[in-house]
Amino acid sequence: MTVQQTSFLKNNIFNLSTLFAVLGFIIYQARWQEKVDVHINDKSMHQEFKEQVQIFVPRIELDSKFKSISDQLDRIEKKLDK
Repeated sequence: MTVQQTSFLKNNIFNLSTLFAVLGFIIYQARWQEKVDVHINDKSMHQEFKEQVQIFVPRIELDSKFKSISDQLDRIEKKLDK
């Protein structure tokens, strides 16, 4: 081996290790992204927005209905007290 060949590895070890680290990170991220994509598309775990709206009633709507019921009960109590 020539002097250039023997010193090549010593001079470029940081570059090679950086390359391996970056490649490893890219492979890891690709595998992680696959798992996330599968999880997002899993309909048994995630409901569509239309289904969520049908199941979950917004808190504002519930509060207004409770206020309405409370007002009606107050009027009934006032009529009973007369």
